[in-house]
Amino acid sequence: MSVPPAGTALAGGTNGPRALRPLLDTVLDALTTGAEDRAGPLPPGGPDTVARAVRDACHPLLPEHGTGPHAALRTLVHTLAAGAADPADPHCAAHLHCPPLALATAADLAASALNPSMDSWDQAPAASALETLAGHALAALVYPRAVRPDALITTGGTESNQLALLLAREAAPHGSATDPHRPTRPLQIICGANAHHSIHRSAWLLGLPAPLTLPTPDGILTPDTVHTC
Repeated sequence: MSVPPAGTALAGGTNGPRALRPLLDTVLDALTTGAEDRAGPLPPGGPDTVARAVRDACHPLLPEHGTGPHAALRTLVHTLAAGAADPADPHCAAHLHCPPLALATAADLAASALNPSMDSWDQAPAASALETLAGHALAALVYPRAVRPDALITTGGTESNQLALLLAREAAPHGSATDPHRPTRPLQIICGANAHHSIHRSAWLLGLPAPLTLPTPDGILTPDTVHTC
């Protein structure tokens, strides 16, 4: 069976990998040449130079006629790679993002091609089973003596903090039936001055009192400080 043109071919199914292969060659080549042009952890010239290079490469942004999938991919990926902050460079001190392993990036390709939606089992049968197994395994590392430990995987620290405060709110003794979400005593959140800003933001979003913020002069919330509080 013939493979549809790369611009219209889907990534999944039995023909998807064959449609992806030539596109991946183009992307990998562009990643290489872009990194060679950058030649360091950051693109030279600063914000104005990078912005000008992006504008020149992508003009017009919405053309009347496209250049074709390979030319468009080559231009876009090369421009992004040449103007990227590369956390894999030995001279890069990453702010938050780490250098991804090639193995993880390859696995992410598979996840993108299959595009499982974790909303319900019928949208991600095997991925749902894998997520359950991963949650049990991670929870068992933290609570090895628990009978059936479980975990919930979130997208990152901000969502984790919000979920933690939500669970604390729901676990607190609730008030009257007219206001079931309000605890009988206000739930008091305690955190250090060095805590992530998502703690205060999540408390506001969830209608909780502002967190009691304890001093952390050395960047550490000590047990003595918590005990005194």
